Order: sequence, then C-alpha cells, then structure tokens
Amino acid sequence: MKAAELAALLPGSSSGELEQLLAATRTRRFAAGTWLCRDGAPASSCFFIASGAVEVIKFIDGEEHVLATLRPGSLVGQTGLVENSLRSASVRAKSDTTTLEIRRKPFQRFVQQGSPLAMHFQEQIAIAGIRQLRTAADQLGLVLAHAVRPSGKRPVTVDRVALAFIQAGTGEWDLPLDRSAGAPFSAKKRQS
Repeated sequence: MKAAELAALLPGSSSGELEQLLAATRTRRFAAGTWLCRDGAPASSCFFIASGAVEVIKFIDGEEHVLATLRPGSLVGQTGLVENSLRSASVRAKSDTTTLEIRRKPFQRFVQQGSPLAMHFQEQIAIAGIRQLRTAADQLGLVLAHAVRPSGKRPVTVDRVALAFIQAGTGEWDLPLDRSAGAPFSAKKRQS
C-alpha cells in the first residue's frame, strides 16, 4: 500500500500523515470469504478498508445474518482501538479486500502526538458509535412495538435478527443487554 493510494480515501491528509499511518499499520489482504475477525474474540485493533468490501455478520442459532456491508474508507472493529473488549460480530471479506490493520498501542501514540489523522479516526469512531446505537435503538423500538400484546393472547414471536443487531450494536459500545453480563438497563422500574 502506498500513500498515494490512500490519498483518495483520506482527503485533506498530507503525504507525511499518510506515510505516518502506513508506518504505524500493517497492510493485510484478505481473499473473498476470509474472516478478518470473529465474534467473541479479543479486540485490540481495527481495520481501515482500503479496497474491496467486508460484511459484518452475526450468527443466530447457527444461521448467518449479514448486519452491514462496508466499503473503502470505512473502519470496522473500531472499539478495539479504545478498549479491551470482545468482538461483538464477525467480519468477512465479501470480495478480495485490502485493509490497514490499526493496532491499539500505535494508535494511542498517534493520538498523543496530536496527529490530525488520529483525530479524524477518533471522529469516525464516535460517528460509527452514534450510528450503531441509533440503529440499535430503532431496531429495539420495532421489536418492542411488535412484542406488545393484549393479555390472554398467545406469545409473541420476536425478530431474532433484530435482537442480534441490537445486541451487536450495544455490545460494541459496552452496553450489553444480557442481564447475566451485568447490563446497565433493567426491565424493573427505576427509583428516582
């Protein structure tokens, strides 16, 4: 990977910043169908998609569900840069894909140096988090709207794909919905 190839994906970045990014990352190539990372694995890096496309996947009862498709210029697995957490979904190359793997420690050095490119990535991490949580909230609203039933009626079936999306989106930002995992939210009425 060369700085000139990255310039179109990171407009406004100087050639020096792009060279710094390349020096602090590892170029990784994935053939179509290859896993970049797996749900539940420790996260200590993220991937900047330089070419190709990846799918974010969640398995529900052994069945695969594609939650998103990401293209060049996107980050995936970004919470691995800011905290020790487990991956909340799997990521697979949809086509032959080239990424820059950004590991946590070099990224932290980048931030400490005040790199404008590091600030750009931090902004992208925040925007991605907001989008994930907003989409998870929308999905939760749909699930709840369909789960409300008059008493005496038969049990409601819940959209497990929507629930998996909610779990992946909130889990990525350390807001687990699973009560056994110490979830911050409870169905019980909170006292003021």
